[in-house]
Amino acid sequence: MTSQATVTNVGAEADDVVFGLSATIAAAVAYLLPFGIIFLLIEDDNEFVRYNAAQSVAYTLGLYLFRFALNFVFGMMPGFVSLLVAPFMMVFNLAIFVGLVFMAYKAFSGDLFEAPVFADMAHSLEESI
Repeated sequence: MTSQATVTNVGAEADDVVFGLSATIAAAVAYLLPFGIIFLLIEDDNEFVRYNAAQSVAYTLGLYLFRFALNFVFGMMPGFVSLLVAPFMMVFNLAIFVGLVFMAYKAFSGDLFEAPVFADMAHSLEESI
């Protein structure tokens, strides 16, 4: 069973405005974590911005909690293991950043991008708040 990312071209309309920004710019800015939380809590009218904010929060917090758990587990091991794990963690951090930049680009393009694991979390988060 393989899961693939879904891109739907039913994103923002050209005349949508959120907090004085066009909807595509607001959705891209939502991938900066503090703004994602703010847009998720405050924005009620624009589903495109709200979904991207929820996906940003789910993606960022989910992966950083996973990274924290990995650091905790590997931090309890002998010192040489930490040296072996350090390059992996740097690549993991870079992958988190690249994922955020890619999703911000898709939001700026007006595409509704659903990340394979985090889309379901984002829909749940969006509905619960």
